[in-house]
Amino acid sequence: MLLRRRRTADPVADDREVIVEHGPSLAKGPALIAGSILVAFGLASLLKNNDFPSFSSSFPDGEVQGTNFLGFEVNGWTAFFSITAGALLLFGAAQHHLAKMMSLLVGLALAACAVIAVIDGQDVLGLAAANFWTKLGFAVAGGVLLVNALMPRKTRRREVGTATAAESDEPRFNRDERDAESPTTAGDRRPVGTDAPTTTHRRP
Repeated sequence: MLLRRRRTADPVADDREVIVEHGPSLAKGPALIAGSILVAFGLASLLKNNDFPSFSSSFPDGEVQGTNFLGFEVNGWTAFFSITAGALLLFGAAQHHLAKMMSLLVGLALAACAVIAVIDGQDVLGLAAANFWTKLGFAVAGGVLLVNALMPRKTRRREVGTATAAESDEPRFNRDERDAESPTTAGDRRPVGTDAPTTTHRRP
């Protein structure tokens, strides 16, 4: 857990420091769930239809047809787009800021696919087959991911004393060296709570 220390703005509590502790991320969970759904949908639809229209002959004005899968019209490129988007989200779910960045990029890409499919009518750039439900799925997934890109991380603040923080931050070997350089020796130490001086016996 990462910790950050900040000085308090209150002049009365000038001798206090605020430690900011980072809590759980609210962006990693949705990115993990959305990525898993997209990858699973892409793999399943790829088993249903693995036809990849030629990029050189179809892009960007070709007309392609797909196969109906759970109401969605899919082909090989539709499955490929879904698998790629889901894999990027799963990769980004490892860290908070990476999850937000991947959610933004994938959300923009899926929203663009939905807009292009609506303008074109039945496919995305002459490659990915898309009917009404495929366009709606791209639009909903893109909108959810764009919202997820704005999710914060929970934090918790607590105040600590400056002296206590400085003492805890000092390395152990520095404290050992400081104690070793002290003029007090083992022979000069007295039992705690005893005021009587110690006596030394000398041999004749």
